[in-house]
Amino acid sequence: MSRLVIIGDCPASHRLVQRLLEQGYPGSITVLDAREHAPHNPVLLPAVLSAGLEPELAALPTHPEPVRVHRGTRVTGIDRQRRVVRTEHGRVHGYDTLVLATGTSPVAPDLPGIGDTTGSATRGIRWLRDPFECHRLHRELASDAVVTVLGGGPSGVETAHALALGGYEVSLVHRGQHLMRSRVDRAAADIVASTLRDNGVNVFTGETVAELLPGKLVLASGQAISTDALVPRTGTRPDTTLANEAGLRISRGIVVDAELRSSDPRVHALGSCAEPSGGDANSLDGHWEQAENLAGILLTGRAGSHRGGGELLRARGAGLELACIGDPELLTGESRRVEHVTINDPKRRRYARLALREDRVLAATLVGLPEAIAKLSQLYETGMPVPPDRLATLLGSPTRFEAAGHTTLDPVLCHCNNVSRSALTAAFHDGARDVPALASATRATTGCGSCVGAVRELCGALAASSSGHVPTGTDSPTQEGAA
Repeated sequence: MSRLVIIGDCPASHRLVQRLLEQGYPGSITVLDAREHAPHNPVLLPAVLSAGLEPELAALPTHPEPVRVHRGTRVTGIDRQRRVVRTEHGRVHGYDTLVLATGTSPVAPDLPGIGDTTGSATRGIRWLRDPFECHRLHRELASDAVVTVLGGGPSGVETAHALALGGYEVSLVHRGQHLMRSRVDRAAADIVASTLRDNGVNVFTGETVAELLPGKLVLASGQAISTDALVPRTGTRPDTTLANEAGLRISRGIVVDAELRSSDPRVHALGSCAEPSGGDANSLDGHWEQAENLAGILLTGRAGSHRGGGELLRARGAGLELACIGDPELLTGESRRVEHVTINDPKRRRYARLALREDRVLAATLVGLPEAIAKLSQLYETGMPVPPDRLATLLGSPTRFEAAGHTTLDPVLCHCNNVSRSALTAAFHDGARDVPALASATRATTGCGSCVGAVRELCGALAASSSGHVPTGTDSPTQEGAA
């Protein structure tokens, strides 16, 4: 019987195990994870951070037997000659196939007083890497506390927005001249900054931090920002320590081929620790695609259809609709073969810039346009052409059928993944009884995240209906528009 050992229980490896079980993997599966808690759905992290969701509800479903999951187990070494993995507790796990899903580590900003990324060196540093760290922040900080987020990339923007929704006074400090400079242009960044300010975030761009003192952060310009907690969002790096010590080929991440094989054909890597040929697939959708394809490879021995360089990046949270699709350089470069379409509506906080070739989406930046984000993400992933009426597509205008007064009897709740109410209801009755389980079964909530509230409401309505009681304020799931 083939022995599969997976190091790291991240969303990508979790999806891999799910698919292997569904398709009848004939061997044994062992998962070794250094963390004490089960992996979480990263789409739901902003909801925890804004105090709108309990951390337990962000956890991914527990793997059923016969999968053996060892939590709190740190792997100390890989012996590729003997094909064994050693843990800090002295245990040895033999493998025929090994999968590395070791994820990333946060990069500490170059600032005196920060210390290491454990946060133990300095009081007030919060790394917020999982739902329980987010929940701990809410328990330990006063409701009127001041929080500073350091770093204005997508993660920093998402974090600052969620903390502001949670009721804190928030400052966002970014060294670049505009937010997310490597991903969006100035016009889009200005709208994102305006949206943050609308929600109470103080945005400081073109600023570096000179010193961290008790209760305040001193900027290089001399301005001091009061702060009770500092949340660094200054980037991550792939965790390649084990792979490097085992002699595998490393670049920025663990170098893998189209079949996600490392330089050792018995060792695969996926998720944010892997560096596929053709570029990083550093997004949740890309990691899940890796998992789907690796499951097929392990089951059939045939290469899957892993796309490799495709990129679909979102900043999530209620009222923050932002998506970056494809290579951002295609949005600014000049080419006769690339057509650009732009809408800039700063007053209504809306912006879109598309790069098209033969009506196919090559790249896009979308702000404040949730329907367009859902539609164009699907078109990008499937390679389908953009409809002829591009303005209607971008603005989410109704189709002629909808304008005539027709409504669907089965409304779509998750537009990003085209998940209808009936599909969610069926998954609920099949055993997916909470938001994480429904997300795993249907992929609802795993796109922009704006449907989390609707899915949670439907879940509660279905649970109440099953018990014979519909709570006040919640429509029956059998009625039109229950969620």
